[in-house]
Amino acid sequence: MTDWLVNPLIATKVLLRSPAPGDEPALVEMATDPRVCRYLKGPVELGVAEERARRRVEAPEWGKFVVVALTGGEVAGQGSIARKRGSWEVSYKLRHAYWGLGMASEAVTLIRTWFFENIAEEPLVVTTQRANERSRRLLARAGATFTGAFEQYGLEQERYEFYANERPD
Repeated sequence: MTDWLVNPLIATKVLLRSPAPGDEPALVEMATDPRVCRYLKGPVELGVAEERARRRVEAPEWGKFVVVALTGGEVAGQGSIARKRGSWEVSYKLRHAYWGLGMASEAVTLIRTWFFENIAEEPLVVTTQRANERSRRLLARAGATFTGAFEQYGLEQERYEFYANERPD
């Protein structure tokens, strides 16, 4: 397997890098914010969030990344690439203060490009709740193809796929 984010991925608004010491407060905030976790199984208790953040920073895993706002240098979000349900899947979330600024779109585009430049497999999958209209619109803008719906966690989910030869509009 290829090395993981040896160098940060940089766009105009964000950079993606592996988690590092100092990222914990932002990771905890995302995990405990009901707005951020609305479509992600809900927020977790503070102690659980702190332990997960500590582990993410102390023992960074292949595929885990943070989204850093280039303006201000703060951690704006996080995400991962992992093999789930047989396919590679990307997931992401942003702190509420960074919603609507185009950062999630840039982060998805960066990680999608990195994936197809470094991993010789298709598709790269993203799932989102049908109720998460903002995420669905973002995925369509980023060039993902809607491939179907399914039920998970008692909720209607949608599956989107990226392919190496497809580019966003």
